[in-house]
Amino acid sequence: MGSSTILVGPEQLDALRRSLLQGKDAALLKPTNRYEDFRIRCGGGLAIGFKTGKIVVNSEGCRAAVVKAIAEIGGEESGHDITIGSDEAGKGEWLGPMVVAAVALTPSQSMTLRGLGVMDSKALKLAKIAQLAVEIAADSTSASTVLISPKKFNEKFAEIHKEGKNLNDLLAWAHAKVISEVYQHIQPDKHGLRVRVVIDEFSKLKTERRLNRVLELKSIELIQRPRAEDDIAVASASILARNSREVWIDKESDRLGVDLRALKAAEALSRADCSSFAKLSYLKRPADV
Repeated sequence: MGSSTILVGPEQLDALRRSLLQGKDAALLKPTNRYEDFRIRCGGGLAIGFKTGKIVVNSEGCRAAVVKAIAEIGGEESGHDITIGSDEAGKGEWLGPMVVAAVALTPSQSMTLRGLGVMDSKALKLAKIAQLAVEIAADSTSASTVLISPKKFNEKFAEIHKEGKNLNDLLAWAHAKVISEVYQHIQPDKHGLRVRVVIDEFSKLKTERRLNRVLELKSIELIQRPRAEDDIAVASASILARNSREVWIDKESDRLGVDLRALKAAEALSRADCSSFAKLSYLKRPADV
């Protein structure tokens, strides 16, 4: 395998270093620059830990050693049986749909996906996103996605604008929908599961109100915070959402016979079929995005 990346919290680096050094034939090497926290030869390869929490490994054995070490130091949330993470893609771009996804993971599944390199989709190349989307679909307890096409988005945006609402209202509805679908699928009440829901913060009150319509919030822990993608369930949702958006753009480009990603905003607006692939309000009022 080539090199791959695993993310942990910077505060976990010391414990991770100690755990890795307990492995057979593990050896501590001298860091080569000020950004490195450690270099360890292990598992037939090299693990480089950076002060940001990024771990780069260059062999399958080394990757397995790092994943094992993370498990030993309690790298994932252990106070819940299931974490449901929700995230979106295409919220701020004029091209393509807005997609919201939710993913339910056990601590063990989170560990597996972390070891495979799951992280915020914004930090990944498209090929890696497509690969990880397959892994997430296979290794998660449940997943749900809602895709709002540009045509539908344009209609919905006009409706909510007339009602004095904004994009956050549409986002809150979509997040509540996918989270509810995942929650109903895993049936935590029936199985006695402790559940937490983690969402990237955008409008706490609106999101909570929407969720309260479809879930009994007293029975779950709801977490809305910035950089929620640090949680593997949220990062997984961001990957599914981003992959769905990219697949849609690829298919629409093929259908129209044009590389939509290469179009500039002015070129998009000049096309009669613009509303089929673009969020018109974003093109006409970019200052509002």
